[in-house]
Amino acid sequence: MLSTELRNQANEDIVFATENLKHLQNKIVELDGVDKALYDQGIVKLELDVLEDLEHVNRGFADVSNAYDDRIVSGCRTDMFWRLVGIDSMSTPINYNLECTRLNSGGYGLTTESIAYQEDGDEPIGLGASVGYVGATGIVTYYPANANYEGDPAPGIVDDPYFGFDRRNRYGLKYYIEPYGVDIGDTVVGKFIGTCTAGSQTVTVMQPVGIGLTFEVGQLVSVAKTSVFNGTREITGLTTVADFDLRAIPGIGTTAGTVSLLTLNLAVADDASAPEVDGSFVEFTLLDDPDEFQDQGRRAYEIEFTKNPFVPQTIAIATTETVGVGVSVFLTQTGDLPNERTWNSNLEAIGTPEPRVSAGQEFYRVGFGHAPISGGNRAAEGTVISVTSLSLSIYQKLDDCSSDVEDAITDALGISSTRETALINQEADTLLKLDASQALRSERNDVSIQIFGIRKIIGEENVKVDRLERLKVFLDNSTITDVVE
Repeated sequence: MLSTELRNQANEDIVFATENLKHLQNKIVELDGVDKALYDQGIVKLELDVLEDLEHVNRGFADVSNAYDDRIVSGCRTDMFWRLVGIDSMSTPINYNLECTRLNSGGYGLTTESIAYQEDGDEPIGLGASVGYVGATGIVTYYPANANYEGDPAPGIVDDPYFGFDRRNRYGLKYYIEPYGVDIGDTVVGKFIGTCTAGSQTVTVMQPVGIGLTFEVGQLVSVAKTSVFNGTREITGLTTVADFDLRAIPGIGTTAGTVSLLTLNLAVADDASAPEVDGSFVEFTLLDDPDEFQDQGRRAYEIEFTKNPFVPQTIAIATTETVGVGVSVFLTQTGDLPNERTWNSNLEAIGTPEPRVSAGQEFYRVGFGHAPISGGNRAAEGTVISVTSLSLSIYQKLDDCSSDVEDAITDALGISSTRETALINQEADTLLKLDASQALRSERNDVSIQIFGIRKIIGEENVKVDRLERLKVFLDNSTITDVVE
């Protein structure tokens, strides 16, 4: 009978496709566990060797930073200053509002009371863009609120967002991850800098919509700052807000943009600010589909046939845990933030710049020799006072530092300089190792693109099996079989 023949043919096709799927799955395991693993070993060994040399220098920078911090702790220097946050020109005499502020390498809050004045007039400029540093002699110097304001043409603003600090650019390995190069089963879609308020269910994504991640309801979010929440939260809603000021995030390079607001299924327990008190930024991770291929049967490893192998692209800095990942790697020392960034690299052709990612900077808290005072005592951070003259006794001169404290800084600087000089002198060897690693990566990339292609085929084969299973349902229906017999 025709219906029986059709049913038998469908069953044979399902058996064949299922066996083919198992073969393809086994091929992925072979490619990943044998061919790809061989290149992994060589890449990791080369890059760990380079990374150790870089971290040796970076540790020297950190030792210098610690020595400067010890000087602050000793009390002979301070990292506090009076910030001019408002001027009441309607009062007689004029009142100046000052806030005791701690040096922050990540930048300072942007408030409508942060006002800088032109050199040749009294009209306010740079509203919210500047930090008015009141010196020990009463002279006010205006600095950019953070690095995004460097180069602003406003007169009267000194182009140095890092006043009170010395700094060094850290060395690092910058790697690029593309979908085809991600290990099978990776649940990480990408990472982003975000902000939120304790008690709320909303996370603001601090990057413009359309140049990085694509968010969907049902995806999961985790956060590096565990006091915000542990584990994950599910995205239950998505909205956007236009003209969002992103200049608080160094490296974004835009004054305003449309950003995503993620509604989570549960409230967060702590704030995530940009920047945090210590100048860092809170990193969130977007997750999708758990890494569980076990018990998935014929659907294990499948991906949609239309999935792009090259975008989105994630840029990050290697650590000892992540060394060797990615499709390419380069030496970097530009000083940009080390936060991972994900973007659509296809947009580079129409003028969208690549996100700036590097190993960050080590900041030396040089500080000041005069400490803010209020009521005869050293002022605490956040103290606000109102004075009629900036030349009055609002600072207290600190005692000279001991030779032990100063010698510790000098020694740390000397060791750091020696290490960096040695690294510079062996630059040719460092680049040779990275070139060799990249050559191995090219071979590994060929294996990875094969795995990616097979995963697409698995997806298509499963579509075929689903279609055949649906056909069998029809062929088991008497209304159909009565007609085709």
